Amino acid sequence: MMKNKIALTVFLITSCFLTAQQQEINDNMMAIQKDSLRAIIQQHKGDTTEVNTIFRLCLLQSSPDSIIIYAREGIAMAQKIKYKKGEASCYSALGGGNMAKENQSEAIQNFSIALRIYSEINDFKSLVSTHFFLYVVYYSIGDIATSLTHLLDGLKIAEKNKVENFLEGAVGPATPVFLAEIGKVYLQQNHFDSSLIYVQKVINQNLVFNGSAWNFPIYILGSIERQKGNYERSLSIYREAIHLANQNQFFWDTLQIISGISTLFKMQNKLDSSIYYAQEVVQSKDPYRQQAVYFEAINNLGQAYKLTGKTDSALKYIEISHVISDSTNNLKKNREILNNAFNEKMKQREIISAQEKYKSKIQFYIVFGGLFIMLFIAALLWNNNRHREKAYELLQNQKEETEIQKKRVEEALDELKTAQAHLIQSEKMASLGELTTGIAHEIQNPLNFVNNFADVNTELIDEAERALDQDDKEESKKLMAAVRENEEKIKYHGGRADAIVKSMLQHSRTNAGQKEPTDINALADEYLRLAYHGLRAKDKSFIAALKTDFDSNIGKANIISQDIGRVLLNLYNNAFYAVSEKHKIQGSGFNPEVTVSTKKSGNKILISVKDNGDGIPKQVKDKIFQPFFTTKPTGQGTGLGLSLSYDIVKTHGGEIKVESKEGDEVGGTIFIIELPV
Repeated sequence: MMKNKIALTVFLITSCFLTAQQQEINDNMMAIQKDSLRAIIQQHKGDTTEVNTIFRLCLLQSSPDSIIIYAREGIAMAQKIKYKKGEASCYSALGGGNMAKENQSEAIQNFSIALRIYSEINDFKSLVSTHFFLYVVYYSIGDIATSLTHLLDGLKIAEKNKVENFLEGAVGPATPVFLAEIGKVYLQQNHFDSSLIYVQKVINQNLVFNGSAWNFPIYILGSIERQKGNYERSLSIYREAIHLANQNQFFWDTLQIISGISTLFKMQNKLDSSIYYAQEVVQSKDPYRQQAVYFEAINNLGQAYKLTGKTDSALKYIEISHVISDSTNNLKKNREILNNAFNEKMKQREIISAQEKYKSKIQFYIVFGGLFIMLFIAALLWNNNRHREKAYELLQNQKEETEIQKKRVEEALDELKTAQAHLIQSEKMASLGELTTGIAHEIQNPLNFVNNFADVNTELIDEAERALDQDDKEESKKLMAAVRENEEKIKYHGGRADAIVKSMLQHSRTNAGQKEPTDINALADEYLRLAYHGLRAKDKSFIAALKTDFDSNIGKANIISQDIGRVLLNLYNNAFYAVSEKHKIQGSGFNPEVTVSTKKSGNKILISVKDNGDGIPKQVKDKIFQPFFTTKPTGQGTGLGLSLSYDIVKTHGGEIKVESKEGDEVGGTIFIIELPV
């Protein structure tokens, strides 16, 4: 039960949904990652890289025992090299392993040590995640007060430091997750006003999944109204929550909401409706159905059947309820015993720790005293020889200082070259990542059509077989015609996916440095869509109008398509960033717009990328093509994108220019690429 709760919690936060094909790909990639990480560990360097590698390997393990073995190995190595961050990370992984094995006392101890170390090194993101794990553990053993304390502490840190992506694989700010969980805990304690305050804060943040609002806080709001006796409002809110859960594809939440509706109808004495919704939960085969939701539905069935006079059905579900209740009570008793044993164990550890601290203090004084005596003797000896060796030492010091300065200059030059190479590679990999995201989105659309029509055909064939069995040839012919029509659609969308893949292979084939005739219009349009879908994959709330004006008479240009594609991708990303930042400031009153156009002018082809952002300030306009110059916040740009784009266009014998105007109303920027025909 505990493992299912942990898995469900992580699913709710990260919103990661994988198809069977994607899961198989991920499993293969995970196996490759494990082999790569083990290869690094086998080098036995004994440094921070090896500790970090062990921690990453912990996260890839499916067996709790494997997690514990790797985590302990990482802790020992981190302590040996005094690597605090790595030690805390491995303690956190060890806590996760023990939590999965339901060793709650060990898990609390592990997470508490990690929490202390993260606090010492001011790692706020890790502090937030560790508070969340401690909340899950304490909640699982019934210590609601302590679990609520960790939620409130984690929320305070997350709000103050604007923490995001606080769990492995999670995307988005941590604050809404903590607010929703606090609202849930207060609801269970019947503190409706407090619960409502926190839930309303989450709703006001307008979180969006798959284009819809987050359903979980809406569900809590419906439960608050139900407990207050506002039944009609509660039912309306519950139905809205189901609609949002289906749009969000959070299907485990749907069962929870349906169970809540069953309880609502039972409280209104609408027993037939209560039975109907409770049966939906009980008969569900969803692997993520929560035990508490199942128990609630079973109770509702037992009580409803009893009130309607259906004794046999009532007795059946009441007996099931008693079995679950007895199991839960036994689990609670075991957890109470475990909690008491843990507290006693912690007291013993504190006593031992105090004794060890006292012993260490005595040893420190002895060592310090001996060291002081040795330093005093050494000072006397040094003072006796100082005058005799002063002139010689001065000469030697000057020589050594010269060598040191020379070495420092050489090291600084080497570091600068290395840093420059790393930054250039980072810029290339960033472009590749954005391009890959767009490609994945482009391919996913036709694949979704193929899968959907294939499922429909399966159902149509089944219906056709039943029609044949009933000797209804006319209906069978209609169904088979529909199957044939769907097969054509499958073939069409499969061809779309095939064309996309072939197009990508065309742009990525290994003929670096080889120019070839390329359709500029197709290249510009393709990378525009990939850049936009890549950004939309990261930020679903971002929307911009895309406009194109392509000259059909420009023909083909002799270029390296991969390099010019990288230039276009960079300009598109900068344009989207500009309009996105302006939209954040002006809100709904501003309509983001990016326009791409091509035309032939004499013996040149012109490609223009225009946005209606705030424009580029005059004082920095002349610097934008300089390496490492960026106006983006720290960590969001390397300052190499436009510099690399400038170099690529130059190697093609072309020019890249910029025109820009500042201002809210008429602001905007146009980048113009000139390429020889």
